[in-house]
Amino acid sequence: MSDSTPPPPATPRWNTPTKFLVALVFLVLIGWFLIQFQSLWGPMIAVIILAYLLGPVVGWVSRLTRLPWGTAVLIVYLVLVSVIIGLLVVAGVAIQRQILGLYDAVVGISGDLPGYVTELLSRPIAVGPFTIDPATINFEPILQQLASAIQPALSQTGTFVSSLATGTAVGVGWLFFVVILSYYLLADLGQVVTSVEQRVPPDYREDARRLASRLGPIWNNYLRGQVTLSGLLGIMVGIVLSILGVSYAPVLGLLAFVLDFIPYIGATISLATGFLVALFQGGNWLGIDQFYFALIVAAAYLILQQIQGYVLWPRIMGGSLNLHPLVILVGALVMAQLVGPVGLVLAGPLIATLSLFGRYAYCKLFDMDPWEGLPAVMRPAPPRKPLPKLELPLRRKTEPPAPAPPSGEAAPPTEQTPTQS
Repeated sequence: MSDSTPPPPATPRWNTPTKFLVALVFLVLIGWFLIQFQSLWGPMIAVIILAYLLGPVVGWVSRLTRLPWGTAVLIVYLVLVSVIIGLLVVAGVAIQRQILGLYDAVVGISGDLPGYVTELLSRPIAVGPFTIDPATINFEPILQQLASAIQPALSQTGTFVSSLATGTAVGVGWLFFVVILSYYLLADLGQVVTSVEQRVPPDYREDARRLASRLGPIWNNYLRGQVTLSGLLGIMVGIVLSILGVSYAPVLGLLAFVLDFIPYIGATISLATGFLVALFQGGNWLGIDQFYFALIVAAAYLILQQIQGYVLWPRIMGGSLNLHPLVILVGALVMAQLVGPVGLVLAGPLIATLSLFGRYAYCKLFDMDPWEGLPAVMRPAPPRKPLPKLELPLRRKTEPPAPAPPSGEAAPPTEQTPTQS
């Protein structure tokens, strides 16, 4: 009788209906979870984005200081928290006052917009040798339609600015929540990536690597490139408007930075807001008519946006999402309904990601090669063989030389040299 234990019984395989049912239940549970905790989408996406943006910074610090990855992450986040606290202490009050002032200005404009425009159009406009008297033209129907179209947008903008100003404490709390979670995500990034790779079935790991290699440029171009471009645009708008003497120039620069993430529409809203603030601010140091001053401000917006689009974009982005503008606009509206403001801001890369996975699923459903016609994956070059180490004679640890044998006798064999029979 053998004492060896019998092998465990083989686990039965699921048939196709069982797999389909389990997958369907799993998808329903995920959908229910996403709907129930929809308010957490924005912060969790912000956690991933912040960790993704700070990854290269941590890598640079680790290479420069030769410190372990975890220590480099700790140093970077200590600096980040110090900067955030410094900005909140030094500039927090000034920024809040600017936001409240812009809110009051927007409310004042939306309250009597037809009166402002009527007063503006009551003065003659000189264009070279010609003089146009708007008083002879009945603008009342146009003004009523314009007011009915603009006032809701201005009121919503005022509500947004007011909620931004009154929800400062909540926003600061969410900010530190995002920073803490992104710290833990970035500190354990290697383990997270390894765990995800191990969950992929072996037969699909090559496809997963190819999908990841094509997802990388999509999100890398958008996140790091768009943050850089929007930040530069916001800084330029704030500086130029401050030089021109526009009221609330720092907040308008911050608004240009935020709205630049919204494709195609954000730049127009930013320009219109700056134009209205310049038009109704009451005066300017140039001493020209306020309408012409507002036109100068609008021209400054256009010039800065063109510099961003034609000078900075090719150098920073280095590529595009290869999507038609109409697709991005429609997709932004759909994503805004499904995901909220986060979907509106990330509409471009989200649509490109869905397009990539949709093409892969379509090809797999019809037994087609999903990688046909696509460029090959750029694989890292194989590591070179290390050069042989050359030991200097002065550093070589040598044994004292053996005494020379007497003349006529053969030298005894050494231990390193095997004798042959």
